Amino acid sequence: MKSFLIFILLALLVFIGWQYLIMDNGYVLIEFLNYSIETSVPAFVGCLIVLYVVIRTFGVVWRSPKMIRNRMSMRSKERSVRLHHEALDYIGRGLSRKAMKKLDSSISADQTNINAVIDRMNVAAEQGDFKTISEYAEKLIAQDPQHKTFVFSHACRLLIGLEEYSSAQKFADQLMEESSKNSEARNLLFAIKSAVGDPTIIDQLPKYAKIIDEEILSETILKLSRKLKGQKTVEDLFAGLPRSLDKQPDFIAAKCVLWMANEDHIKAEIELKKAIPSYWNGNHISLYSKLELSDLETLSSRLDNWLKERPRDPNLWLAASRVARREGLWSKAKQCLERSIEFKNDSQKQTELALILAHLGEKDQAFDVLNNISETDDNSTSFK
Repeated sequence: MKSFLIFILLALLVFIGWQYLIMDNGYVLIEFLNYSIETSVPAFVGCLIVLYVVIRTFGVVWRSPKMIRNRMSMRSKERSVRLHHEALDYIGRGLSRKAMKKLDSSISADQTNINAVIDRMNVAAEQGDFKTISEYAEKLIAQDPQHKTFVFSHACRLLIGLEEYSSAQKFADQLMEESSKNSEARNLLFAIKSAVGDPTIIDQLPKYAKIIDEEILSETILKLSRKLKGQKTVEDLFAGLPRSLDKQPDFIAAKCVLWMANEDHIKAEIELKKAIPSYWNGNHISLYSKLELSDLETLSSRLDNWLKERPRDPNLWLAASRVARREGLWSKAKQCLERSIEFKNDSQKQTELALILAHLGEKDQAFDVLNNISETDDNSTSFK
């Protein structure tokens, strides 16, 4: 209401002023150097209004390219987000090829869409396409350098998973160039060294223990333990390492691997029967099923007790099946393995099931299982 009254008042003032100017036009004289312009007040006011409109129009025209670019940029970003959402839907349904096309279109619409780029890199990793991972990571950082640490770290981890260590080291080195105190880059470089089997790592484990994340260090130590195959003892390999590593599941598994490789299965059993109820780690349970002890019945009964506590653990059922098979209890081995498959299936378990069925004389069923494995593998390949 107040605004309306102000508007009425202004309109009234304009009308009164206009009437006054009609009755007494007055005049305006403008002199500049040797030139002079004389005009009436209404004409002068009209010229000022026209000049104002011209200047405003010129300003709008001058800014319009930037405004148009901004609007086009917003539309591109919105389109990129929409295409990315469609790609995520395809990924959720396992349609990798369609997802790749949508992600490529999303990135073309907005090259700074970091979420689309990361998902595209993930899909490329599933396809084993390491060149695409490097290409998209470098293109994104060229457009938007602020995410360099995150993008290069993710690309490096994917490349390590694909065993493309030279490409992975390139990204890790660039991160170290940015900051020598980058703990993520140090962890990645250590993972690369351990993966390529750098012999200096074994002697420098105490040094790395001070700067490398304990979980990554433990994982590397487990890999080293498997490669050494009894060439070193636990005392030789782990001397000087911090006691805090004893809480890492992979470190515990590494010790047991070395003990078992050196035929010291009793120490491994003591360690595993304490660790398994604490961590329920798959590596621990798998090692437990491989213990070479004369008293297999004790191993079996302990697994049965653990299964009462965790009846839906596929790793425990698999271990129980393997121990039962070593005992010669093939029917029990079959039942336990089928329960493991019920909770988590894979081709390795199916192969073991086929062997058990063949030993039980159910050869037709064994062939059916093997055929299903090959058909599943073929379908998963074509599905991608």
